[in-house]
Amino acid sequence: MNQEFRDLTQQYKDEITKTASEMIQINSQSTQEGEFAQYVVDKMKVLGYDEVVVDKYGSVFGTIKGTGGGSSVTLNCHLDVVDAGDATKWKYPPYSGAIAEGKIWGRGASDTKGTFAIQLYTPIMLKEAGLLPKGDIVVAGVVSEEIAGFGAMMQTRDHYKLTDYAIIGEATENDLAIGCRGRLCAVVTITGKSCHASIPHVGKNPFDFLGKFLVELETMEMGKDELFGPSTMSVTNITSSEKGTNIIPNEVVVYIDYRQSTVDTEEVVLGKIQKVVDACHVEGIQVELKSLYFPLTTYTGFKGEGFQGEPPFSVSAHEPYVQQCKKVLEQTVGRSIQTKPWAFATDTGHYAKKGVKCIGYSPAEIKLCHTTEDNIDISMMEEGILGYLALTTQLANQEK
Repeated sequence: MNQEFRDLTQQYKDEITKTASEMIQINSQSTQEGEFAQYVVDKMKVLGYDEVVVDKYGSVFGTIKGTGGGSSVTLNCHLDVVDAGDATKWKYPPYSGAIAEGKIWGRGASDTKGTFAIQLYTPIMLKEAGLLPKGDIVVAGVVSEEIAGFGAMMQTRDHYKLTDYAIIGEATENDLAIGCRGRLCAVVTITGKSCHASIPHVGKNPFDFLGKFLVELETMEMGKDELFGPSTMSVTNITSSEKGTNIIPNEVVVYIDYRQSTVDTEEVVLGKIQKVVDACHVEGIQVELKSLYFPLTTYTGFKGEGFQGEPPFSVSAHEPYVQQCKKVLEQTVGRSIQTKPWAFATDTGHYAKKGVKCIGYSPAEIKLCHTTEDNIDISMMEEGILGYLALTTQLANQEK
């Protein structure tokens, strides 16, 4: 099988490189992915996917049917990219998709279009070579991951095209990612009664509550797990309803950035903070606590709410499917493979909450994501092609 995978890699590597370059040439910033989504749809149809659909949010799903009886697998990347910033800071223009110095250059090359090109071709290579595994393969390009993890959040809320396994194409340097801390932003709105600062007894000052709250917040216990250690929490912003310095405000809003270990789900975190709120009660002061959501309109016109963060995810390096992935990958590429966490949030948390067994794999380099040096190394992509063929086959051949 290894030699067949190597032959396929050599046969398709130039076409995959060209496709990645074309993808990068399309500016697909969050909520503006329509042109790129259409490119993906057209490419899937030309390649011969059994089914190609776009959901109401704008995410694209292409399915290649397996031979039957195996586990289904999603290959996930996101359609959107972050802004390129000042184009003069780039060695090659950010939307050039330049192929130079053994790399493909441009915004999104490492996050995640270089990997998405590989994912797009993986089931097609297997199908054309007569190597289709038993389970179905779904290639998913989701929307607005960069600003809210929105596409995967809505896909999983709708329980739409969920599979037994998912390989997430965020940067791993061709190692295996087994976890990422989550993130949420807690919003504490403190409402009192405004008055002139010269007669404070007439009003109810929200800062009377805030002072107690910030001190008590420091005593809150952080959840922790084996992979990440303890969660972290930081107060990052405080706003007042009044601009003047001689007015007791009617309202003060506090924003808390919470980086979650896997035991600290959104519900658990809000419950902990609520206990602090309750312990700091001040007569006449009302306090509301919620996670930060914000209005979001996708390129299809769907109006929804984006979540400021993503759920945490981790799986043990000793979990059987992780060990199987590591073993088959090492056998295929001929080197030792690390299992490691991502330093940033990914879509894995959304899928894992629905019971999908997740792992991360990509030839892209984390250090290049969101930078003006954004590129993906073509030789690393070649190894990544091998890896995707091996991992997809391994997982999709698992008995249901």
